[in-house]
Amino acid sequence: MRIKRVLSALLALVLLAALAAVPAGAVGSSFSDVPEGETAVNADVLRLMGVVDGVGNNQFNPNASLTRAEFCTMVVKFMGKGDQVPLHATRTIFTDVTASHWALGYVNLAASLTVGADDNKSSIITGVGDGRFEPDSKISMAQAATILIRVLEYTSQQAGAVWPESYMNLAQSIGLTDEVGAGTYDNITRAQAAQLFANALRCKTGGGTEYYKTLGTGTPQEGTVLLAVGVASDDGSEDQAIRTSNGTYLPQAIGARPTALQGRRGALVLNDKKEIVTFVPDDSTAITITLTGDAQPTYVRAGGTQYTISSSTTVYTADKAEGDTYLNVYGTLKSGTQVTLFSERGKIVAVYAGGGTSSSTDAVVVMGKPSAATFHQLTGGVTDFTIQKNRQSISLSDIQPYDVVTYDQMTNTLVVSDLRLACIYEDASPNARAPEKIHVMGYDFEVLESAWDSIGQFSLGSSVTLLLTADGKVAGMAQGSAQLRSTAVGVVTGGTSARMFLPNGGTIDLSADKGDLSKWIDNLVILSSGARGYIHTSLLPSSAAPGAFDAGSMKLGNYTVSTGVRIFEQVGSAMVAVDLTGLGSEPIPADSIQAYRRNTSGMVDYIVLDAVTGDAYTYGLLREGGVSSGEEGNRTISVENHSGSGTTLATGYVFKNGAFGGVVQGYGEVNGMGRVASIVELKEIQNVKPSDIFVSQGVTYINAGGKTYRVADDVECYKWATKEWFKQEKGEDRLAACKAFSGNLSIYVDPIGEKVRVVVAR
Repeated sequence: MRIKRVLSALLALVLLAALAAVPAGAVGSSFSDVPEGETAVNADVLRLMGVVDGVGNNQFNPNASLTRAEFCTMVVKFMGKGDQVPLHATRTIFTDVTASHWALGYVNLAASLTVGADDNKSSIITGVGDGRFEPDSKISMAQAATILIRVLEYTSQQAGAVWPESYMNLAQSIGLTDEVGAGTYDNITRAQAAQLFANALRCKTGGGTEYYKTLGTGTPQEGTVLLAVGVASDDGSEDQAIRTSNGTYLPQAIGARPTALQGRRGALVLNDKKEIVTFVPDDSTAITITLTGDAQPTYVRAGGTQYTISSSTTVYTADKAEGDTYLNVYGTLKSGTQVTLFSERGKIVAVYAGGGTSSSTDAVVVMGKPSAATFHQLTGGVTDFTIQKNRQSISLSDIQPYDVVTYDQMTNTLVVSDLRLACIYEDASPNARAPEKIHVMGYDFEVLESAWDSIGQFSLGSSVTLLLTADGKVAGMAQGSAQLRSTAVGVVTGGTSARMFLPNGGTIDLSADKGDLSKWIDNLVILSSGARGYIHTSLLPSSAAPGAFDAGSMKLGNYTVSTGVRIFEQVGSAMVAVDLTGLGSEPIPADSIQAYRRNTSGMVDYIVLDAVTGDAYTYGLLREGGVSSGEEGNRTISVENHSGSGTTLATGYVFKNGAFGGVVQGYGEVNGMGRVASIVELKEIQNVKPSDIFVSQGVTYINAGGKTYRVADDVECYKWATKEWFKQEKGEDRLAACKAFSGNLSIYVDPIGEKVRVVVAR
């Protein structure tokens, strides 16, 4: 079966790193001797165009000087006229470029191409006098720039009469010689020539149009992100296609795999066959960051830096031909995820994020001790990959039997999953021999082609273990055993439903036809099924923590905590997910840790805490709504803040009406009304000045009463005189407006996490 390249979009990550200064396209050049940098990008742009194909052994030889014949050959291909070369290989124009010279057709064709008209016409190249061309002499900067000036259709009248000075002045003025770093009479290297050609693509021609816009057919697709190379074409007939944010196309040049362009944003130029003629990276800056905390509706954070993202900003993933808006996908960007941000003039204009997809039909289920050769077919022979498991860097030795491995080509990363779901093989479509979907516990799991061999051993109704990728696709099926017990963790969401967590940060909603899970609602459980139509659950085992949890070093005692760890707090009767960024800098003592779990490689991937952050509560003014009907003695309560009056809940807790506080909704109802799991009232600290508020490493703090308090990201702000809430969408904007409104503030601090939850302008 033809190899199809894997496009797993779970991006590599290192949690709590301030800023990973990894440029987009950091996978490396397709040439082995140009591993990275601008030369790698330039060389791969030319390779994509068919201008260069190296010097043999997949090398570019960037420091070697170019001859006049070699440069002439590149020019002809750069102009897209390589198919005309044979027509010019049967005559002699220059006495030293005869039938015995390899470049005869190229030199003759270049000499025949002209720019301008009538008496102002100039050939693209000229000889050196006496009918000679000197094809094997080294080409100088002035000569190369002059030739490209003519390719760009500038006439001698536009260039000026004094050579080389006037030509070099024109080249500098249009940006042709930017970053080349060679003097007028210096011989240029192959790397410098690549920079010249890359510049020429962006230069305006003598007619005022950027050169790349004169290539291909139709209007170039600006703002395109090149996602991956060497992937399957849409019809599956080729495996050398290039996936972009605007579709998947084959390159015009045969065999071009410009890996240095992966992750770049720019202009995509196609011909009339919808083949890629060229891709021109634009001036947008591209940085790759690792998210510290889950993405928020208007921003993401990496360490101490916050990046504002508009809700309409397009987010691209490797598995989709079209992007989606940030507003629609931000909820899938979890703490520890690596994303690439493209910005222009300080504004983020596009985002590349993986989402953990693996759209290929290939995955490897590890059996025995793995080596780099184990994944040779998966990676196409690449051996310098990195390895991630649950968004944590690991080594080959950390991969365990029955782990599922996919390959993220854009980041050159093996993505390892130990997600296993023990269940009954309920149904399959279109058939059980080679299914595209497997139906288990109310969900249709997508099946990779590589799983068919193992699935074919089982019949419907069998007790099996599904071996799943990081994004929940079936990579294999095995007989259930003690070694292959379920590792699927989730939370019960209803009497017959549960939500299963995926290693990539996503979730899958499961449902049952039979049984009752009500007593486990909101609890963290291990999921499985031993009978058709049922979901079976067991609580995550409680055990004494081996030591404190330090979010800074990502250690639980001596155990490594995965960057993809999921953390929950038990608040009254409710279990609530919390963000790593809410844990603060102080270690959480072992006696505040209810439970934890280690994955198959020994890393901690789930932690259940006592209430330690206070982040589970909704804060504002506590409003009493009277006594609920049907249960004597239970009052109702709602929380009023900038969003208005929240859900009304029944509670037996005593609270002060009109006080600033917080509420957590728990499991269960009272006559159709939700009930409260916990209520807290906030502590007031008066006489705070705006100058007491400061920002450190992207976090806002307030000095008050001899202590320093962290300000919650979603802080609420209130005008005491008018009894109105500041309505700004983001907490930081509400706080800024509150500071500007009054010089006399009161802050309200929660008693659990000791964060400022409400600021009142007096």
